[in-house]
Amino acid sequence: MTQLTINVEDISILPHLKKILNAIDGVSIAKAAKTPKKSGIEEAYEDVKGGRVTSCKDVDEMFQQILGI
Repeated sequence: MTQLTINVEDISILPHLKKILNAIDGVSIAKAAKTPKKSGIEEAYEDVKGGRVTSCKDVDEMFQQILGI
């Protein structure tokens, strides 16, 4: 089965478009899968797992790494 994604800017034509697509044999409309939004802590855990972390011994070292001062 092949899927085609259609972006519709004018939402008022959506009911007509659905009616036309449902009238064609072999065509069905699939519901869009919603990806659940990750919380900040989940994103942070992914950063740790991906190695996207920096360690500093104190705040002075942090500013030196960030700002180069």
